[in-house]
Amino acid sequence: MSDIKQVDLTLFGCPMHYIKAREALQKLALEQSIDLLVNTGDAVDEVFNSLTQDGQQCEITSTEGLTTTIRVRRKQ
Repeated sequence: MSDIKQVDLTLFGCPMHYIKAREALQKLALEQSIDLLVNTGDAVDEVFNSLTQDGQQCEITSTEGLTTTIRVRRKQ
């Protein structure tokens, strides 16, 4: 059973999806992970690239329909 929290960012556009993702990460301890649900398309690239530039570890774990899940491990 996974204890990784999920945060649905599909209702937010740019730049709010990134801001909400950063807020969720700030609540985690270092090395904890969170799954971010993001609209498939440009939003995935924007959130993924921005969080990677912030020094976080990101990976796309699934794409289902219009939603992509990005797993982010807090590194900083």
